Amino acid sequence: MIINKDVVAIDESLNHHARVCKEIGRTDEQIESYKADQYLNKLQGIDYEPLQHSINRLKKHRVELENDKQHAETDIYNRFEHYYS
Repeated sequence: MIINKDVVAIDESLNHHARVCKEIGRTDEQIESYKADQYLNKLQGIDYEPLQHSINRLKKHRVELENDKQHAETDIYNRFEHYYS
């Protein structure tokens, strides 16, 4: 059986994109969870600085993931273009 290398490359690109999107979702969930904890702490008069640092760190990680997602989308486009050319 002959496997078209272009199809395998497209599949790998799509899988990478899916993994990045799932990681973005998990990161968003963590950010929201930390924000909720931070809000509850503020209601109780507690200023727990490490939560804000964690939120900032996760936001930076999310920006990196968004960049990776953009690269993955470009890669998918290029591989489909190559396949259909």
